[in-house]
Amino acid sequence: MLKTRNPSSIAPPVGAYSHGVEVPAGARWLSVAGQAGIRPDGTLAEGFEDQHEVVWQNTLAILADAGMGPENIVHINVYSTDPEGIKWIGVHRKKYLSPKHTPSSTYVLISGLARPDWVVEMECIAAKVD
Repeated sequence: MLKTRNPSSIAPPVGAYSHGVEVPAGARWLSVAGQAGIRPDGTLAEGFEDQHEVVWQNTLAILADAGMGPENIVHINVYSTDPEGIKWIGVHRKKYLSPKHTPSSTYVLISGLARPDWVVEMECIAAKVD
């Protein structure tokens, strides 16, 4: 369904992502708002690794609610206040995404998020042909 676009006329991606992802006509689109590391009970996970783990769990729950899964993710944006957090991006992608599925992606190091105790937030766009 989703077709990655990594033309040989530019440098290959430097990580587990694609430069572009093409979505076929007639697909349903889902925009997932930025998810923070807040557990279902309202508590906040500690540190980047645990917050990012909860972020993925929350994202997958939203996708499942729409009848989608991680294979439907077209694009991911990750925002972090922790420069060391990038080392967990690949770990969690390997855990939650198939090696054959590499959505387009952006990682941005920022000075702050909506709450000072949040160290990572992730949003994504997904698409599925029913």
